[in-house]
Amino acid sequence: MIPHVRSRSTVGRRAFALTTAALLTSLAACGDDGISNSTPQPPRGIIVLDGFIQPGLTFLGDTGSASTKLTLAPATEFDAGGFTLLRDTVLAVSSRGAGDLLYVTDVRTSTTRRIQLPTRSNPSRARLLTGTGGQTLIGAALRDSSSVALVSFAGTGTATSTRITNAGTCPTDLFQFDNATWIVDANANCKVNYAVQGDVRLIRVPNTGTARDTIVLPGLRGSGASALLDGDVAYISAGGDASFASFPYTLIATGGITKVDLRGKRVLTSKRMPANSYGAGTKLGLDGFLYISFYQDLASFTNRIIKVRTADLSFVTSATADWLLLTGATGTAVTCGSAQADALGRLHCIQNGTGSVTSLLVFSPAGTEVRRVAANQGGVDMALRP
Repeated sequence: MIPHVRSRSTVGRRAFALTTAALLTSLAACGDDGISNSTPQPPRGIIVLDGFIQPGLTFLGDTGSASTKLTLAPATEFDAGGFTLLRDTVLAVSSRGAGDLLYVTDVRTSTTRRIQLPTRSNPSRARLLTGTGGQTLIGAALRDSSSVALVSFAGTGTATSTRITNAGTCPTDLFQFDNATWIVDANANCKVNYAVQGDVRLIRVPNTGTARDTIVLPGLRGSGASALLDGDVAYISAGGDASFASFPYTLIATGGITKVDLRGKRVLTSKRMPANSYGAGTKLGLDGFLYISFYQDLASFTNRIIKVRTADLSFVTSATADWLLLTGATGTAVTCGSAQADALGRLHCIQNGTGSVTSLLVFSPAGTEVRRVAANQGGVDMALRP
């Protein structure tokens, strides 16, 4: 994907991988302090997206060190910084710089279908929607076309598509709810330089009729805005605004997350990320908490993870920091990104070491590393199979 910053630098790629990672829709229910489940189960598996060098998906079990690699494409035509997972279907897209492509992977069979999206449309994110008549239906937000592509196909049949037009300044995500398609408009100049133009907006497009609704999300800014749907509530996150034109980089606005009542079409509450931070890659843990990955600052780019209560978006803090303090087996501090907890409260995340060699890390609920397993190279996102 093309970085959501004002220059297309290596730093921009790193920032994109964080701000878009994200982005997983989960069907778990939310509560004030997370889900209370008398018989929580481990995940069925873990998926890591290797977004560069050797693009593909790495499949891992809940235990052991064995892995399976599914190659998606050569590096020249794949630049996804994140993926979505729903009903054992993984979706990823490549931007205009890598061919405007949609990749649809069936996790159960490890088969991938490659679909051409409109040329120079610059897709941001794809979501599996509810089709009819045995058709698979996928929505893809097209940043440079101010539209959403609705792609449908049955089995291995030919894919056809229609569009929702006039979908904001820079549509970056979407979801279905209550007979409508809801589109996240990052409100940025994505066609030119990704410069933020104003607050993120949520646009409701009904399945029938022409009356649309636009909900402005005050103070939420960032060209990588994304959505997480849970029941009749949506959590919209954006990584903030920054200029990477020259070093030291300039932070214009920190990222944040906003909770929206979809039936009432109103903002319920919002939360800013810590001062000086950048990014807000958000996932819903299988334990009912939100997990937000970000950079502590624009100098060190240290990865941090915040655990958030869904009821009021308050942080689950430690005595010394807003973010989770993670330690390795020897007691030394450990950092990682793209985080999600399983139903047992164990945090899973990825870390890239020397040569961008990727490891999946697992931490106990107390924050101590209990597992580290190789996950190939160039990891940018991960998700748990519930």
